[in-house]
Amino acid sequence: MSITRKYSSMTRRYAKFSLAGVLALLALVVLVIGGRAESAQAAPANCPQFRVMHNDKIGNVSFPAGYYNVTLLNSSKLTCAQSTKLFQEFLQDWDGKLRSPWKLTQSGNTRTFRAGATDKGFTATPAKKNGNSGGNSGRSCPGYFTVLHNDSIGSFKVPRGKYRITLIDPAKMNCAQAVKRFQEFLLDYDGRLPYPWKLNQNLGIFYKSTAGRTGFKINRIVGPNPPGPVNRYVRCPATFRVLHNDRIGALYLPRGPYYIYVVNNLSCQRASNLFRNFLNRTDGRLPSPWRLNVAKAKFNTGAGGPAFRVQQA
Repeated sequence: MSITRKYSSMTRRYAKFSLAGVLALLALVVLVIGGRAESAQAAPANCPQFRVMHNDKIGNVSFPAGYYNVTLLNSSKLTCAQSTKLFQEFLQDWDGKLRSPWKLTQSGNTRTFRAGATDKGFTATPAKKNGNSGGNSGRSCPGYFTVLHNDSIGSFKVPRGKYRITLIDPAKMNCAQAVKRFQEFLLDYDGRLPYPWKLNQNLGIFYKSTAGRTGFKINRIVGPNPPGPVNRYVRCPATFRVLHNDRIGALYLPRGPYYIYVVNNLSCQRASNLFRNFLNRTDGRLPSPWRLNVAKAKFNTGAGGPAFRVQQA
């Protein structure tokens, strides 16, 4: 009788141990399967090639013109379409600083875009064209536009340096028109763009508010000077002070310091003297051959002749 009870007790203990072992084994299997599933989801994925249309830079990282192999770090957190859109955005970024939390690093030929310390992101590595390119939109204009001094368009700062101009839609605006518009906006007296033009300061995009995709974008680059001679205004080193609210004809000049920009071999001293004389004329009329473009605060003597413009400092 006692032997039977002992055996029965041992059987129950064995049964309990076996059940616990099975549960532990099942938990291990689930953990392994789950880990494999997670690993499968986190696997990198190759995307269509992306084409960089011209030599470019994002911060200190160079992107020579050509095709790039794009690979997602984690295909469960980013799609190929999203990576293409992000790549376009980063190349068009105004100051080369990616929006938070995105960071860019380079190791050898591989450029890695990563959202903070996560595995959300993608790599870009130079490659040969294989006909499977994702591409990008717009058209980059040939040559670079040079801003010779720190300037601004209203509150939008335009530091001196070289800039690339890219058309939003080449069918609606050509490069010559975009360059002319950018020159006009830089010369604008009060920093207010003429209607219907608008400015997206975050992306450096100038666009017509009434014409859809008509416009262009700018961003700073490193590269050769644009071909061909171009007349450019140079800012004089000192400022000119208007002592009281004044006007020259229809041009209203609030009191305060002003920058003077000269072109076509006109000296800064000569431009300052002319500006002082024009302010002192009670009738608001300029002596021949001088003329005034009120919208641009520009004083000129005709095509190719001496000219200068003024801008509030």
